[in-house]
Amino acid sequence: MSKRFIRICCLLTAVVMMATFIGCAQSTEQQEVTTTGTTTAVTTTKAVTTTTAQTTTTAQTTTAAVETNPFAEFYEVSWISGFCDTYEEGAYDELMIEEKYNIDIKTWNISYYDAEGLTMMLAAGEIPDFSYIPYAPMDAIQLYEEGFTRTVPLEFYKKYFPYYYEQMEKHKPSSYVYNNVPGTDEYYGISFIMTTWKNYYNGPIFRLDWLENIGYEIPESELTPIPMTDEKLGKYNGNLFVTNFMFEFDEMNDIFRAFTEDDPDGNGEDDTYAAVVFNHTFRAAWVDLYWGMFGVNSSENNYLYLEESTGDVVPWFAYSGYRDYMAWANEMYEKGYMRTLDLSDGAYWYDVLLATWLTGKVGFFTADRQYIGRPHFPEYSDRQPPQSLWLNGFEDATFVCMPVLKGPGEVWGNRRYGLDAFADGKWRTYNVSKAVSDGELQRILTMWNDRYSDPYDEWNVKVWIGIEGVHFKWEGEPWKSAMMTTEADKVPPQYRRGGFWGGSFLGETLYYGHEAAFYYYTFSEEHDWVKKYCIEPHKYINKLNMGAELYEEYVKEYAEYSGSINAAVSDFANRVWRGEIADLNTEWQQYIDQLYAAGLEIIIDKYYNNDAFPQYQRPEF
Repeated sequence: MSKRFIRICCLLTAVVMMATFIGCAQSTEQQEVTTTGTTTAVTTTKAVTTTTAQTTTTAQTTTAAVETNPFAEFYEVSWISGFCDTYEEGAYDELMIEEKYNIDIKTWNISYYDAEGLTMMLAAGEIPDFSYIPYAPMDAIQLYEEGFTRTVPLEFYKKYFPYYYEQMEKHKPSSYVYNNVPGTDEYYGISFIMTTWKNYYNGPIFRLDWLENIGYEIPESELTPIPMTDEKLGKYNGNLFVTNFMFEFDEMNDIFRAFTEDDPDGNGEDDTYAAVVFNHTFRAAWVDLYWGMFGVNSSENNYLYLEESTGDVVPWFAYSGYRDYMAWANEMYEKGYMRTLDLSDGAYWYDVLLATWLTGKVGFFTADRQYIGRPHFPEYSDRQPPQSLWLNGFEDATFVCMPVLKGPGEVWGNRRYGLDAFADGKWRTYNVSKAVSDGELQRILTMWNDRYSDPYDEWNVKVWIGIEGVHFKWEGEPWKSAMMTTEADKVPPQYRRGGFWGGSFLGETLYYGHEAAFYYYTFSEEHDWVKKYCIEPHKYINKLNMGAELYEEYVKEYAEYSGSINAAVSDFANRVWRGEIADLNTEWQQYIDQLYAAGLEIIIDKYYNNDAFPQYQRPEF
C-alpha cells in the first residue's frame, strides 16, 4: 500500500450527498479562536512582614490566569443545507454541537432541492442565518444586492477560520477571486473548497455478464474486485469489479450492436439494447462520457478548444469534435443500439433514466460515481446502478467499472468536475444572512475551524463521523481500510444524526464514505485516471484567466451576438438529430460559416485568439 494511499485514508470527515472529502491543516492561530478560550491577567498584592532586624514591609505581585468562556454569548442559528424537509430537531450531533458552542440550531424544513419552496421563502423576504440553497432563484451576488445577505470579511477567515485561510493561500490566486466583492477584501458568501478538481462525476459501467455472454471477456488479471461486506449489499460481493482495461472504439461499437442484437441476457427475446442517448441539444454531465470520446465535453460552456483545421480557438459548438460526436450518436440511434427516454408524460428525465436502467434491459450506464455500491442514502442510492438492479430482481448481474470510453485513435476523456479547489455560484456557496451579527458569524467559523483543523479529536469524530460500532465500523485496520457505514434505520434512535452543519471545506480527497467508494476511488486515484483521461481546455473563459477588463468587455460584446449564434447552434443540432442532413461534413462547413457571420468570428478574433488571454495551465495532481 503506498504512502500516499495511507495518507488519504488517514484523513477524517463526514459524508453528505455526493462523495465528500476533508483535509488536514493545522493553524498556529487556532488556539486563539477555538475552544481553548482566552485568559485575563488579574493582579493581587500580598503583604509579607519579616521577623528579623529588617523593619520594612515589601509587596509581592503575583499573576493568576483566569479562563473565560469564548462562547459565553448564546446564539440561535437558523439553517438550511441538505434534505432538511424531513429533519426532526434534536439529533445527537446537533445536541453536541449546541452544547459545546452555546448555540441553538433551528433547521428550517425546506430541502435545498425544493425550488418552489425556496422561491416562496425568498418572496416572503425570509432567509435562514446560514444557507446552502442551490435551487433558489438567486445566487450569492443577487441575494446580497437584494438585501438578504451580508458579506464575510477576509479578516474573519484569518482570525476565526485559519484552516480556510491556509487553503486560500495554498490555492491562490483563484481562491481570492471566487465570491469576492470587487475592489474589497469582502466576500458575497463562503466559497466551497472542493476536491472535485481532482475528480470527475460520471463513470462508465458495463454489464460484465452481458460482455461475457457476447464473447467480450476481460482478462481476469485485469479485473479488481470491489468488496462489499455490509449487511445490505454484502450478498452481492463478487458481482462488482473495477479495471484499467478499455475497449477500442470499434470494439465498443460492436459491443453496443451485440447488446442489442445478440440476446445478451439469454432470455431468447429481442428486448435489450446498449445504452440511453439524448438529442443533441441536451447537455449535462450524464453525456460527458459520450462527447469525451471525441475530445469535447457537454456540460461545460467555458472550455475553449484549438480547432486544428483553422488554428482558431473555438467553443464546443464550433469544434470538430462536436461534429464527430453527433455523427456517431446519430448512427447508434438510427441503428437502435442507443435509445431515447420516453418523456411523453412530462416526467423528469433523470427519474426516467434511472427507471429505464432499472428494467435490466440496458447494458451500459454513465453511472454517478458517488453512488456505486453505496448501501446507505436509499432514497437516492437504491435507484442507482449497480445496486438498483440487484435490489430489484437481477441478483446475479455482474458489473465492471472502467476509467472512460475510448474514442477513435487516442482520443478519450471526461471533464474534471472543477478546475480549481475553490468555487462559487449557487451550487458552491454558503450564504450568510444580513441578520447575522459578527459574533454569530465568528462562532460558526470557529466551529468549522475546529472541525477541519483537528480531525482526529475524539469529539470531532463523534460529531462529524459518528460513534464506531454505532454509525460505522472498519473493514480492517482503522484509517487504513474502508469505513462501513451503518444504515440509518439500523442506528438506535438516540444516536440519530442530522449532519447538515459541517460545511464543505475539504482540502484533500478522502473516499471512505462507504466500502465500495473506498476501493473504487482509491483505485482510480492510484492509477491516475484524472491525469490520464480528463479533457483539459485549451483556454478557459473566466475573469481569472482573461483578466477582469477583458472578461467584462467580452461578456458585454458576446451578449450582442449570442441570440443569433444560439439560434444557429440549436437549429443545426436539431436538424442533425432528425436526420435531415445528408452530408454532415459538407453542411458542417456551411454551419461554421453561418456562426462566423453571426458574430462568432468577431468574438474569436477579438477574444479567443487574443494573446492577452493565455492558454490554460493544468495544476499538478
